[in-house]
Amino acid sequence: MSTQIKLATVVWIATLLTGAAMAQSIAPPIAEYRGAKIDGMFELQNGNDYPMAVVLETKSFTVNDHGVVVYRPLAPGVLVSMGASSFVINAHDSRMVFYKAIVPSLPSSFSIIPTMSKAAASKGMRINYMLPHMIYAYQKERLEKADVRVSVDGGVLRVENLSQKLGRVKSIEAANGPRGGFPLFPGQTRAVEIEKGKVHVTFGDGFTINAQ
Repeated sequence: MSTQIKLATVVWIATLLTGAAMAQSIAPPIAEYRGAKIDGMFELQNGNDYPMAVVLETKSFTVNDHGVVVYRPLAPGVLVSMGASSFVINAHDSRMVFYKAIVPSLPSSFSIIPTMSKAAASKGMRINYMLPHMIYAYQKERLEKADVRVSVDGGVLRVENLSQKLGRVKSIEAANGPRGGFPLFPGQTRAVEIEKGKVHVTFGDGFTINAQ
């Protein structure tokens, strides 16, 4: 991840924690497609009392074993086209962004990252807000039970993808309550701390695995 991405991400997270980023939003933050040709859209909203300048950039990414998003330059052969790469959203207004993409191989993951900042801000500190639109392009073959190993050891749930397919854990039901889902990249093992007891792991491709 470049220094620029790191710094902008820190600003984005900090503003989310303080509530300042409530004035800006993106919907949906995640988009999923099955196949190499993608035709998508998302909406950016500016709830501020002043216009916001927006610059769009594209990055490939993975999510590592600890759930951290790792950005890198857009993978060779991934073609993304958008109507515009920069624009201004007026105060209390929104903008739809339409895009098309072709990926050379499946599975693939990339992001369109809008960076929003106050338009015509020439004095003082310039704060950028990043609201990534994460895109997952799945292979045609769905993840199956035989592709996954789920185990619990010492209060840690391990979900291992034995295949070269991209999958998604939809939800986790454990003794200490429900957990949100996450992508499961080819060959990846994700570890989740849980309390002792039976665990139900539901996958986006329509099956559930129980472990204890």
